[in-house]
Amino acid sequence: MSTNSITGSSSAGSAAGAATQQVLNNQSLNEQAFLQLLSTQLANQDPTQPQDQSQMLAQLAQFSTVDGVNNMATGQSRLQAQNLLGHQVNALVVSGNTSTPVSGKVMGVSWNGSTTNVNLDNGSTVTLDQITQVLP
Repeated sequence: MSTNSITGSSSAGSAAGAATQQVLNNQSLNEQAFLQLLSTQLANQDPTQPQDQSQMLAQLAQFSTVDGVNNMATGQSRLQAQNLLGHQVNALVVSGNTSTPVSGKVMGVSWNGSTTNVNLDNGSTVTLDQITQVLP
């Protein structure tokens, strides 16, 4: 048994509780948390009463659906940002307690994971959710 495995019902409960608390704090279940919760369930199931395979398949299907929706949303935001190329935009960048208005022509689009960035001609970079107005 590896040192990373979870043993005993109290460990299983605490690991499942930690994964559940992460979901409640983030209000979303990322792939890592889902796989951690699933592996905890499998590692700590009662050998005389294994988990119902149909429930496991339903969980995997639900996760695949959520993952597909997240990928679609990410693709949609990238497409929206690409459609802004050449347009003048106004944005409100909040840093700490200070809001700074930014304006510029969209010269490029970049992304890092699920965050889509819009590069302006004045050297500023804003995210899609910071854009308040799009001008022709």
